[in-house]
Amino acid sequence: MSNFILILFCLAAGVLSRRMNWVAKDGYKALNAWVLYFGLPAISFRFLPKLQWDNSLLFTMLAPFVVLLGSMAFFYFIGKWMKLSQRTTNTLMLVAGLSNTSFVGFPLISAYFGVEQLPIGIVSDQSTFFLLSTIGVVIALKGSLKPQKHIPFSFILRRVFSFPPLIGCILALIIPRWIDMAPLDEFFGVLGATVSPIALFSIGLQLHFGIQRNEVPNLIYALLYKLILGPLLVFGLAMLIGGKGMIMSISIFEMAMPSLVATSIVINQFKLNSKLGNSIIGLSIPLGLLSTYFWYQILINFIL
Repeated sequence: MSNFILILFCLAAGVLSRRMNWVAKDGYKALNAWVLYFGLPAISFRFLPKLQWDNSLLFTMLAPFVVLLGSMAFFYFIGKWMKLSQRTTNTLMLVAGLSNTSFVGFPLISAYFGVEQLPIGIVSDQSTFFLLSTIGVVIALKGSLKPQKHIPFSFILRRVFSFPPLIGCILALIIPRWIDMAPLDEFFGVLGATVSPIALFSIGLQLHFGIQRNEVPNLIYALLYKLILGPLLVFGLAMLIGGKGMIMSISIFEMAMPSLVATSIVINQFKLNSKLGNSIIGLSIPLGLLSTYFWYQILINFIL
């Protein structure tokens, strides 16, 4: 219960702080920097060295690809049917196809499955980031006001390998093979514990719910895919291959998370439909807190 109170409190504190002007307009950037450069790498060092490889983790790595590819197909046809601009169509592909696997995912994994299951979430999160920095960037460029036909491979490579949590993840897998990091477990645990409250507070600072009436159908389709159809896709795949257990459950659970907040950076950077994208991200979070409860009930009855 305390985990759920923490989630709601931190989100509400962020919304209130923004409305009362207690925090600078771009104050969330400093909070995000802490989470990205220190908090998430600390979680990697705390948990990843203890992660035992299981072939089910291949499903964890594959699930974000399935959801994003499904989103691309779904909104390609929705865009054609509703005669949407390429800019809006690609915005929908991004915000509905990428899940908030860390900022919201980690607190919810801890709340529903226990903090010891976070390594599975880390694997899912790294796959999600890899997609945002590669296929996600391509989608954004193709839907931008000045679409580019040729995207330098060095540009994508630089984005991938300059991401602090990925660097932390790689180091957490390599360094403990040569140096015993066990004495620092408590240190990394305390540092990693800051991620949930700070990340959720940052999300609260960025939440916006404004939407134009003519964009309501687009918003509904995006939320429908993100919270129901996308996770249903990987749930169906798990059932098809007879997947069972904790790894499978958390892999699907992560795909049921709200929209990835970081997609708003890409949307703004490449001048996609930022108003629509940010509204979907904002609304997906409170709705996602509700829908993940129902997904948890499904998972414990059919997968776990």
